Amino acid sequence: MLEENPMIPPRKVPEKVTYAEGEEPAPLHDKPFKPSNPNKRGHKGYLEKFPEYLPNPPTELKRKIVVEGEEDPPGWRATYRGTTRPTPTVACNVRNLKAQFPSAFMK
Repeated sequence: MLEENPMIPPRKVPEKVTYAEGEEPAPLHDKPFKPSNPNKRGHKGYLEKFPEYLPNPPTELKRKIVVEGEEDPPGWRATYRGTTRPTPTVACNVRNLKAQFPSAFMK
């Protein structure tokens, strides 16, 4: 039968699976991990699909030998070469000044 508002069957609620403490769920598949977007070759990329693992080498500690009578190096000082001109205010904009003081800009 054709109805204007057909009956929609109720949704089946899936059962919730609970695991005992220390128990892990079974794997969904036995395939190894494969990234969806592997590294590229060429410029700014790795040469191989999966780079070889390189462990971090231990760093050597180098001690500074202090020579007596020599002065300490000067401390770090900030430079002021990179400062820029601050943005002027909107009140100093020529268009705004003309609107505020039209008699001052009359020809």
